[in-house]
Amino acid sequence: MPTLLIREGMYYSQRDEAAFFGWLQSIAGVVNVVGTNVGLEVTLRSKRLFEAALRELIAIHFRYGLPMQQLAQFETPQNSSWFRSPQAYWHAKVFPK
Repeated sequence: MPTLLIREGMYYSQRDEAAFFGWLQSIAGVVNVVGTNVGLEVTLRSKRLFEAALRELIAIHFRYGLPMQQLAQFETPQNSSWFRSPQAYWHAKVFPK
C-alpha cells in the first residue's frame, strides 16, 4: 500500500485542524492516517486513485501549503493528460523542472 508523509503546517484554530483531518479521512482510497514523530503517515489503498480522490489530495495539499512533489507517484497513463497539464494550478508544485 502506498503512503504519503505529510508534515503538517499551521492550523489557525481547532476547527481548522478538525476540518483538515475530516477532509483527509473522507478522501476515497485513504485507509489510515497515523501521526508519527516526523509527520502524518497516510496509507492509501492503491497508487491507482480515482480522479476525484486525486483531485482532493491535490486540493488539500495546495490549501494547506503542503509539499506536493510526492503526489507525482499517482500519475498513470489514464490520468496523465489532465494531471500533468502545464496549465493546471498544481503543475509546477507536483512536477518541478
